Amino acid sequence: MEPEVRRVQVSGGNLHVRIDGAGEPVLLVHGIFASGFCWRRVIPLLAAKYRVYTVDLLGFGESDMPPDADYSQSAHARRLHELIDKLGLQGVRLVGHSMGGEISVHMVDQNAAPFRQWALVSADGFRPAFLPWQRALLSGAWMNRLVPKLFSERGFQRSIKRIAVEAGAFAPDVAEGYLKPYRRAEFPRAVRQLVKHREGGIDPEKVRSLPRLPTLLLWGDQDRIVPVRIGEQYRELLPHAEWELLPQCGHMPMEEFPETTAVRLLAFFADA
Repeated sequence: MEPEVRRVQVSGGNLHVRIDGAGEPVLLVHGIFASGFCWRRVIPLLAAKYRVYTVDLLGFGESDMPPDADYSQSAHARRLHELIDKLGLQGVRLVGHSMGGEISVHMVDQNAAPFRQWALVSADGFRPAFLPWQRALLSGAWMNRLVPKLFSERGFQRSIKRIAVEAGAFAPDVAEGYLKPYRRAEFPRAVRQLVKHREGGIDPEKVRSLPRLPTLLLWGDQDRIVPVRIGEQYRELLPHAEWELLPQCGHMPMEEFPETTAVRLLAFFADA
């Protein structure tokens, strides 16, 4: 069955949302410089039991890329709450990866009422974003020329060698799925805005004081992007959370071990 695709107006622009399956809602939130495409291998497995909403954040994927939007994590969180409201969702199972995990923290902090459970998958947090000079440099107009080189197939192949334990976990033909949205003319300016607005590390006390929800922390034990020590800090601050390390897995469990990732999420969802 073909997924349903919607464009939903929120503050700042339209979000692209893919909807699969039937049942209670699951919301998948991708990380930085990715899109809903990164979840494609786990979506069918989750959609066998749940209605899965896979969103492209503003500035990413097929969503709008306005040049003057606020691309901070807290602003993304507010827009996703608008999305939840417009779709009329309740009892949401929230899953956030990398920066999407940071955004999920802001979402639960802003309003935990829509959520039944949440899972943080290799979630970033607690680390400074940019030093002032780095922010000034990377948000400059010269980035308009650099971004197309960074988001090339050669750049992608270099990146996955760092992201994954086994680069072969990414099939050769997936580069196009990741890179296609970033050939859009408006993307370089959106990147500059992202750098300008990206917030620093999450305050640990914010995490400690979050409303108590059933929580899963899922990490690759070889993650070189968001190392396990970040997950262990979440674990210390959220002592009620379930914790699982995936052996020989890097930063993207849903690409490297999609079936294992889906099975673990489904087992967690079934406990609620």
